[in-house]
Amino acid sequence: VAFEVRVDDPRLRPAVRARFPPGWRGTARPAAVRFALVHEASSPGMSVRMEGRLLVRGLTHPQALDVLESELQLSVARLARPEVFVHAGVVAVGGRAILVPGRSGTGKTTLVRALVASGATYYSDEYAVLDAEGRVHPYARRPAVRVRGGGKERHPVPRVRGRGPVPVGLVVETRYRPEARWDPVPLSAGERVLALLANTVPARDRPAEVLGVLARASLGARGIRSDRGAAGRTATALIALVRNGE
Repeated sequence: VAFEVRVDDPRLRPAVRARFPPGWRGTARPAAVRFALVHEASSPGMSVRMEGRLLVRGLTHPQALDVLESELQLSVARLARPEVFVHAGVVAVGGRAILVPGRSGTGKTTLVRALVASGATYYSDEYAVLDAEGRVHPYARRPAVRVRGGGKERHPVPRVRGRGPVPVGLVVETRYRPEARWDPVPLSAGERVLALLANTVPARDRPAEVLGVLARASLGARGIRSDRGAAGRTATALIALVRNGE
């Protein structure tokens, strides 16, 4: 997906580039989506615009960069072809992916970090990128952990990260709740697909194609559902589940 980002302060360019999607490179192709970070005379702080339309104004530089990163990556996820982007944390264990579908605020980044700390290979904390065969490709962006005040704290990309596509081994539908007890129940084939579909970015734009990809991705995989408490304990249980093949 070709994109363009303009800023009215050249000093912001390095910080803007640091928020581009992983694996980006320059291109001469026309942009499919355009963004601008500008200081508007009508309000203090920075504004973020997409295709000339005001998204938000009055932001600090870090806030504007957070909005840009989120909206840019969402646009790439929506426009990419033939890949299908699913909101999910992703790691790999034993050559198979664990997918944790979920939108922001469900605790998937925290769980992904715990899985990596427990020996899993990092693929992404935000998007599972599926090819036409249903395999998961790396999308190794810097994990973003929410902090008090609503901001995000960026962490370095883990050293042990995926380098190529892997099949899906386990789909985990879970949400953090402080007092929750980890008590997983199995998901049927249809429930696995629905768990992914509910978090798939281009689901409405390409429904038939998306369903085919998700069906192929979940073929041969397992699925479980449970609320969770501490991420570390859940990570240990998930890795044991995959390694033991239970």
